[in-house]
Amino acid sequence: MFEFTPEEQSRVEVANFLGIHLDPIGYVDMSTIIVLSAMYFVEFIALCYQFYNRHYPPLRVKNVPLMCSLYVGGVAWFLGDIFTSGLVHLGQSHLLRNCKFTLIWLRACIGAYYVTSLFALRCFSLYYVFCKGRAFKGRAVYLSLGLTVFSIALFGVISMLVPTELTTHYEEIIDMCYTNRNYIIAVLLVIWSIWTTTAIMSWRMRNIPFCFNERIEILATFILLLAVSTLNTVCLIAIDVYPASLAWRTGLMYTNHVGASLGYWIVMGEATYNCLFNRVEYLQYWVNTLKEDEMERQYEYSTDLDSDITLTLVGNSEPTATTRSMFAHASESQSLEMTKINGSSSPQTQNSAYL
Repeated sequence: MFEFTPEEQSRVEVANFLGIHLDPIGYVDMSTIIVLSAMYFVEFIALCYQFYNRHYPPLRVKNVPLMCSLYVGGVAWFLGDIFTSGLVHLGQSHLLRNCKFTLIWLRACIGAYYVTSLFALRCFSLYYVFCKGRAFKGRAVYLSLGLTVFSIALFGVISMLVPTELTTHYEEIIDMCYTNRNYIIAVLLVIWSIWTTTAIMSWRMRNIPFCFNERIEILATFILLLAVSTLNTVCLIAIDVYPASLAWRTGLMYTNHVGASLGYWIVMGEATYNCLFNRVEYLQYWVNTLKEDEMERQYEYSTDLDSDITLTLVGNSEPTATTRSMFAHASESQSLEMTKINGSSSPQTQNSAYL
């Protein structure tokens, strides 16, 4: 599949006749697919661990189920990029020749559009909590996520109804998906409108006193994914038939998916690492930080927003059943007892206030 066959030689010659310098599909493309697939496999293992420990409070406030859906969007984007960026031959499969499915749904809607929207939704959730002073849960979550999914589905359905000449179609002579420039511009306008909205919300939160480096998370993910969007804009608008160039298609693949992966780990990395290696100590630090900064209400750690919570280390005592469940990896010489100042005895945590 990645060898330089007579058929591939013929494809290169036909492209040259049409004025397109076509780099043949080869082992560099294969290595790109293998490396990025391995990256997503490692992330899948980490995601399983995060989901298993989703009730660990520092992970819980990150909204692990929604981050799982972000991973699904990243995988769809990855598959869409493989099929529409010239890394594999499309002619052998009817499904791969269906460019409307691979480009509109996998790459654009479920991929780039959804991933971008979820990062924007996380920013909005922080804005909703810290600027508007309201808990981002229940109706607010379902309405925001529902509108996001609805807008993506609507965009995809409309794109499917538009004639192929105005969106994307399969060019058999060079074995590639060809996309109409006006449609590319329409997709990019949607992406850039999302980033503009995210930038406005980020700017309004510049003076908010976060507890756990959320400001750095917002800034880092915004800059990182802004760079990804910029490179995509250059490739899709300024470069003629960028999938024909080995350098451009390889560079774009790594930029898109390493960039999206870094954005994911900027959000999830610290909580995941400490859940794995410093589970008890980090939770003690996490709760103490909330208390010192008086941020229990914003992070909604307690069942009663007006109640105070303490997390006390008690030496050489038997842990309660709830504590034993929450801190299964804790040292046997220590146990944790969670007590509310107002007299309640059961240590419970509420749904996260933000993503």
